[in-house]
Amino acid sequence: MPDQADRQYMHECEARHWLRLGYSSEAMVDELREKITAKRGSAAAERLIEEMRRQWKRRSEWLT
Repeated sequence: MPDQADRQYMHECEARHWLRLGYSSEAMVDELREKITAKRGSAAAERLIEEMRRQWKRRSEWLT
């Protein structure tokens, strides 16, 4: 089972993945929220979107 650091890293990678796919506008994020909520619940969707916001602020570090 992954430890906390591994889970955080996987969460960051997932957030970056969705951002790379273009989920950065309000409409696209709303669409993603619906998709994730349907599969994993609203708490998971909100955690993902919060991580996406953190990653967007740091995009100069990873987006190339």
